[in-house]
Amino acid sequence: MKRKLFSLMLVAIMALSLVACGSEDSSNDSNSNSETKAVTDLVIGELHYSVVEDGGWAQAMHEGLVTACNNLGIDTETQLLTRENISEEDIALVESTIEELVDNGADVIFGCSAGYATIFAEIQPDYPDVIFAQQGNDVYDNIVEFQIRGYEGEFLAGYLCALMNEGSNEFGFCGSMNGDASVRTALNAYALGAKYANPDATVQVVWADSWYDLDIESNNAMTLINKGIKYMGMEASSPAIPQTCEENGAFCIGYNIDMEENAPGAILTSFVWNWAPIFEDIMTKTADGTIEISANYYEGGECAALAELNADLVPTDVQEKVAELQQKIADGEVVVYGGELKDDKGNVLVEAGEVMSDEDILAQEFYVENVIGGK
Repeated sequence: MKRKLFSLMLVAIMALSLVACGSEDSSNDSNSNSETKAVTDLVIGELHYSVVEDGGWAQAMHEGLVTACNNLGIDTETQLLTRENISEEDIALVESTIEELVDNGADVIFGCSAGYATIFAEIQPDYPDVIFAQQGNDVYDNIVEFQIRGYEGEFLAGYLCALMNEGSNEFGFCGSMNGDASVRTALNAYALGAKYANPDATVQVVWADSWYDLDIESNNAMTLINKGIKYMGMEASSPAIPQTCEENGAFCIGYNIDMEENAPGAILTSFVWNWAPIFEDIMTKTADGTIEISANYYEGGECAALAELNADLVPTDVQEKVAELQQKIADGEVVVYGGELKDDKGNVLVEAGEVMSDEDILAQEFYVENVIGGK
């Protein structure tokens, strides 16, 4: 039976403290789409650079769209138009796919990657009645952009590993593309979470220099295991890291989707991208004509979620501590990128009592002080 996204304990806590993710929407001045229609009549298009069953990013995006459609009564069989293997580098293919989706009645087109934004922004004037939405930062004034504060979930993941790893200060992290800001965000937040539980915690990172490579990811996990590291995080899509951990008596945090079924003896929990609340809000506002074409979403809370903790591996008292920390983050009592915060060279990034700006968090041009192997 597929596990729920949250344990009942976490759901109860979050229900008391969080509003719906989409309600945090902040919009730039821009003309809204004044046309209205029943939300159940919307036709939704989605573009993916890979396939929706990739076990990672694309699957998380697609599942978020399916959930949002189901919640709103949109028929996913006939009104969710899925287009896979649409390379962001093939501009002609992207443009022809958009044209085809519009011809099939698409009211909203979601770019399920970070690579379509420029094309969307350039082509949007040709289709003024269509809402274009793209994962990314607040860059363009004629498309909806959305982002999740994933570092909240990764902070909890590092904290969980440190609670489980009593007696050792050494942790690991398998990174995908070295130099990418989103990867640094996950790594740094994981390291900060581990340090929150154990001030002496260090995190050794190894790099795949690839978004998806089974062999390299497995080898990287083994590199950490051979160093005596038993608990690790990851920013990768394949099941290779969890499976390698399971085969060698180590434990890890899954990424993108709940990976427990891939390695139930190793996955403590997974960081999952819960895009559904954002998608649902965009769809609802498109239907009632209140969507701003320059809207920007930057959400945390239930969007930056952990899957249900693996009760076979994680004791009840540890689960309770993770839930308590999640509540503190939701209440603003704990700030992930709050000061004093130093980088791995000893430079002060954030002074005591201050908080890093969203712009600097998104840029992530640093590694925090307890990361080893950042480049």
